[in-house]
Amino acid sequence: MTDGNRKAEKGFTLIELLVVIAIIALLLSILLPGLKKAKEQARKVVCLSNLNQLAKAIEMYEMDCNNKRFVARNDNDDTSKYWMGKLAPYAGNEAYGDQLREGEKIDLLLCPSAPYNKFELNPDLVVSSGQLGTATVPWEWSWGTLTGLSTIGSYTINGGVAYDWAYEDPTSNLYDAEKASKAYENWMRTPGSVPVFACGRWVIGWPAGDDPVPSSLAGEQMFTNGNDMERFCIDRHNKKVNMIYRDLSVESVRLEDLWQKRWHKNYEAPTEEIRLPTN
Repeated sequence: MTDGNRKAEKGFTLIELLVVIAIIALLLSILLPGLKKAKEQARKVVCLSNLNQLAKAIEMYEMDCNNKRFVARNDNDDTSKYWMGKLAPYAGNEAYGDQLREGEKIDLLLCPSAPYNKFELNPDLVVSSGQLGTATVPWEWSWGTLTGLSTIGSYTINGGVAYDWAYEDPTSNLYDAEKASKAYENWMRTPGSVPVFACGRWVIGWPAGDDPVPSSLAGEQMFTNGNDMERFCIDRHNKKVNMIYRDLSVESVRLEDLWQKRWHKNYEAPTEEIRLPTN
């Protein structure tokens, strides 16, 4: 056997293998952050598209309702499944309404960064009408113990543009005069800069300029009484949440900037700088 044949049979040395492994590791360290960023960008695009469809559904609802304030819930006996049910006929997909009635998965209500398959029962977040979400887990709106059905979602409507009987009717035991005073009563007179929907932890929220910063951006705690900004201030998209406004423009909003948005007609933004928790 010649020296050339013996070298060919020898194969890689240990040093050569280590060099190859090091090169592969280096390439992965370069490529993986880019892939992670691309995946997040794709999730962001889908999320913004969902918000756009929801806001357009409200636009069509308003055309049929003479631009009166959007109604999330009419009264205690309202069985329309909250704002999700009200928008079902306008969502552009007949399956949306069918899924809502059957309590099945509805893609339009779900941010890809807080997907349906992440939901699981969490006793620490259960409330009377369902379960709160977190930064990465969707909320659950229960239709009542008799039906055994619920809706899973990742988006929160701004209470400044949506009427909820439970909080705004004086006959309700949850009546809140302050929340009732915040509303824009006419859709056409609502400024274009007012948020309509955003990524959030519950079906509705009424943020105030003096709401404190939540203790955790993961959103794994129960709500603090009177702090509705806590429903929106979550680390869902790299310290941002996606939002759509009355004029149908969309934006990825830094969490610090949530306090500067025009949430309702009496809203006053804080003058002090907002500092987020480091966790």
